[in-house]
Amino acid sequence: MAAYLPLPKGLPGRAGAAVPLAERDRAWAAAIRAGDAAAFEALFRAYKNDLVAFVASLVDSRETGQELVQDLFLRLWQQRERWDCAGEVNTYLFRAARNRAISHLRHQRIERRFRERLGGGERVAVHGAVRPTDERVRLRDVRDAVDRAVESLPTRCREVFRLRRYHQLSNAETAAVLGISVSTVEVQMTRAIAALRRRLADFRA
Repeated sequence: MAAYLPLPKGLPGRAGAAVPLAERDRAWAAAIRAGDAAAFEALFRAYKNDLVAFVASLVDSRETGQELVQDLFLRLWQQRERWDCAGEVNTYLFRAARNRAISHLRHQRIERRFRERLGGGERVAVHGAVRPTDERVRLRDVRDAVDRAVESLPTRCREVFRLRRYHQLSNAETAAVLGISVSTVEVQMTRAIAALRRRLADFRA
């Protein structure tokens, strides 16, 4: 993720000037608390995709991930005047998104106690008109192998790896999102990389 981006029109800063993301986010947060809908939309667009991907990886459903993230931003806007974001805005958003994912999964577990669990979701196979090349097949195999390898990591290890590598959070930001120490993030990341190297050894040969 780039360290600097221009501020949108109407927010603090010289027109067209590049500012650090943290400063940009704080300006958006202040504007949102004042009822600035344009700042809210800018914040939503900046983080929507990363948050949806993160939540979807936790709940195993992109559609549910989208719904939970939309609900997160809806609540944020409804309670904007009372929004007290201590620390960095991106850390707040990822932590809030993770909490919603956990609540969703907890609710699902409770529901399963009262009804029979349905079979696994259907896997829809899409058959393209053009036969994939050998290279495409290999890339798909590698991607699938990486996904399986990441899924095989212990829960905490997997969360750390995804936040650091997929969503490009720093060690400190990852620690704040998960409520753990920076040293724990470093240890878990080291374990994740070692485990992935072992699982993907055949593809690295």
